[in-house]
Amino acid sequence: MEKNIIKKPRTIFRLNPSPNENKNKDERQDSHHKKIRVAAYCRVSSGSDEQLSSYEAQVDYYNRVLQENQDYIFSVIYADEGISGTCLKKREAFNRMIADAREHKFEMIITKSVSRFGRNTLDCLNSIRELSELGIDVYFEKENIHTIKSEGEVLLTLILAVAQNESQTQSDNVKWGIHKQYERGNIKSIPSGKFLGYDKDEDGNLAINQAQAAVVRRIYQEFLEGYGGYQIAMRLTEEKVPMAYGGKGWCASHIKKVLINEKYKGDTQFQKTYNTCYLTKKRAKNHGELPKPYVEDTHPAIIEKTIWDLVQLELLRQEQYCQDHHITNGRYHNQSDRFPFAGRIICGTCGSTFMILTDNEGMKYWRCKTFQGKKGTLIEGKMYNPPPRKLWADRSKNIHWLSDQSPREMYCTDIKVKANFIETLFINAWNHLVDHPEEIKSSGDALKDYRAGELKHLLKEYGKILEIKPELVKQTLDHICIDEKGEAGVIFLSGVRI
Repeated sequence: MEKNIIKKPRTIFRLNPSPNENKNKDERQDSHHKKIRVAAYCRVSSGSDEQLSSYEAQVDYYNRVLQENQDYIFSVIYADEGISGTCLKKREAFNRMIADAREHKFEMIITKSVSRFGRNTLDCLNSIRELSELGIDVYFEKENIHTIKSEGEVLLTLILAVAQNESQTQSDNVKWGIHKQYERGNIKSIPSGKFLGYDKDEDGNLAINQAQAAVVRRIYQEFLEGYGGYQIAMRLTEEKVPMAYGGKGWCASHIKKVLINEKYKGDTQFQKTYNTCYLTKKRAKNHGELPKPYVEDTHPAIIEKTIWDLVQLELLRQEQYCQDHHITNGRYHNQSDRFPFAGRIICGTCGSTFMILTDNEGMKYWRCKTFQGKKGTLIEGKMYNPPPRKLWADRSKNIHWLSDQSPREMYCTDIKVKANFIETLFINAWNHLVDHPEEIKSSGDALKDYRAGELKHLLKEYGKILEIKPELVKQTLDHICIDEKGEAGVIFLSGVRI
């Protein structure tokens, strides 16, 4: 018997699509509506209240745009506050954004306008090209430009050129305004943190910082007492005296800057330095390229004008002394309690300083430093026999290092002066002035007259001495001159010669 088979139509119900089908569907949808990770960049170039308000408004705006737009996945907002757009070095947020772009943390950057992104055409284009190579689009809202598009770079080049020109014009306008302020003696634009002794008050004027002012006065006083920049700096560092701008330690250049800064006498020399380029912001010393207005009594003084002027005269005197006697400034202040006459004994023949040596018996003596050299004044009939070199220097492999060791005609003088003779010479000259202070006379020279007053004061304070006191040598002695006959003269800073 044949069986009747009824074939019912196949009906498939798919209430829950398979996972693979869902995945394929999502991929098809994402191909049309793929969300992209978006970052935003904003910048203001001034710290004024008005600009800060603009800065906050930009941040709020991008927070809202990135979070509300369904096509965007919010990534991060990069913001530079109070930073110029002409240089990338100081734009920390911008540089951090570029670093994150290299790690592909987002696919697009939104910014308000080309000028907000940067005003330096070359730097800006280089950054955009790098971002394009990384596959990252930059969208400028104001100009409605996408850099990922082919025409984007051409338009940007034109717009950036205009932005850079506007930046230069703005820079010139700012400079003009600053120059006018300088001419009026307005010092509010000068940062107080760059030099010791002053702070800014609520109105932006310079006000004396008493703690720092005490350090300034000390530096001036110690310099006039005969200490050099290196010696003063070393003492301040050892005592852990803080610097104006938080440095680790003092050095001679810091001391020199304090000594020559006219602001400590209450005056202001404007525009000592200037920006050589408005893009790089590189500063250079003004050697006459721009006007340098000088205005007196612009703020309270820490140092009296007469003392400040004396320090400048002393700096010039020391500089001339070093030139005349062929030594460096460091050598001039190379005195110590053990050798207080270092750099102060002068050869009357060639003008060079004497050096201290030790003979075979261990006795100390002074001798002109040119006697063993190859420059100076030749002395007829006198020969110099160089001492033998150490054994290591006689090896054949070092022979090319050796200078000519044969006897040669001596330069300058062969006079040897015993160390204790120099000490006795100064003691006798000092005691002579104690008995005859009338020999210290006014000369009409401001620095020498000041030194004369200091010498008279010290003569009364110390009276006659029996041994060398290094502090007296440092404060009062100009030099001791030894001529070719061995005759000596003691010349004090006041100009009196014994």
